Amino acid sequence: MMKSSFVASALQRLPGLFRLLCASAAIAAVSCAAQARGIADLGTDYPTALSVQIDPADISDADLNEIRAAGFELVRFGVRPPIKSVNPAQIDYSKLIRRVRNARLEAIVTLFGGREIWGHEPSDPGGGQREKLFANFAAEFMNAHAADVAVWELWNEPDHKTFLNPALFSNFETATAEFCSSIAQLKSPPKIVMGFGFAKLPFNAGQVPPQLENAFVSGAKANCLTDISIHPYRSVPETAVGDYARLRARLDEMQLGKVGIVASEWGYASYLPVRDRNMQASLILREYLTNVAAGIKLLNLYAWKDRGTSTVSREDNFGLKSKGGEKKEAFSSLTEFLKIARTSKKVSYDSNGSLNKLVLSRGTTLLHVVWTQNAEQNVLIPAARGKKCTRVDFFPQVHHGSCGSPVEGGVAAKASSYPVLFSIAD
Repeated sequence: MMKSSFVASALQRLPGLFRLLCASAAIAAVSCAAQARGIADLGTDYPTALSVQIDPADISDADLNEIRAAGFELVRFGVRPPIKSVNPAQIDYSKLIRRVRNARLEAIVTLFGGREIWGHEPSDPGGGQREKLFANFAAEFMNAHAADVAVWELWNEPDHKTFLNPALFSNFETATAEFCSSIAQLKSPPKIVMGFGFAKLPFNAGQVPPQLENAFVSGAKANCLTDISIHPYRSVPETAVGDYARLRARLDEMQLGKVGIVASEWGYASYLPVRDRNMQASLILREYLTNVAAGIKLLNLYAWKDRGTSTVSREDNFGLKSKGGEKKEAFSSLTEFLKIARTSKKVSYDSNGSLNKLVLSRGTTLLHVVWTQNAEQNVLIPAARGKKCTRVDFFPQVHHGSCGSPVEGGVAAKASSYPVLFSIAD
């Protein structure tokens, strides 16, 4: 009590903005003493917790139950202000959150407006009030649903002009500060609040506008934002390992060592003639393996279902299932891997630039997963004589079988761009 009185007395003597920042830090510090905050404390049965993107407008209860049965622990969806210009369907988000919980799933809720930040109508007030309107909406929604949402994310791709007008970056800083000041006043701040779902790698020269990076750093240092969320889309998943390491190093340099990294949106589309469904399946499984290899705690996969039916449209075909509900090859390979990897932990990851070897442990069993980025390579799976070895192929169909004849030191195999798992048990 003496410490709280001292803080309150000191704050009364601080001017404006400085007082606000100190209040944010002080309240968060007291809160952190009572509960841990940040993605590091997210509970999961897997080496990397897996979420999948859903469309709030057409997700069914049957879909949600199937998502949970497949091994996903979370679903991600966006929530926008109740303004027709950005939320024409006027979705009942509170009901959706209840349905998600009823399916034994957790929610990742992304709070964002429109290209003009607040999604305002032309008649809405100006003069700095629009940013406050959005900040109030976000904070009020968060406070109302704090008990039922596991992970919060502020904004979606502010560095992409579709989601934020580039002329309004300074306004975005203001909106973030307003939001953080509201969060600081809550008795129990949400445990995980990520920002901002960057479309490109932040704190990497020339990638993300500095105003957006500054907004994140300010929010993180005020104990408002607990983690950083990025969208690591790329042609080859494995290159993300190095990018994650560089981002981690930059965060540490800025004394943000407690800030975790989350891949809150990342997927691969099956669209002709660029990529067939088999290659989509391989890349999605490799995407998951890459996040495990890099020690990323949470990955949200884009997406559950295809948006449309055109076979040549990239945006139509990111789903694990077709628009009509047909399971793609990516669904089968990923969900089979999740069955095997449940309760496992990462042991090691090695890469020579093309050949990748990830080792997981599940009790006394070691799971060796091998794959390449291109051509086939020979690989030795270490296994002591007398150990039981089971090989699991995920492509073109899931198959459990023998590892073949042992050789000196283990089992000889060929690795390709389609991951293969070897289970070594007593």
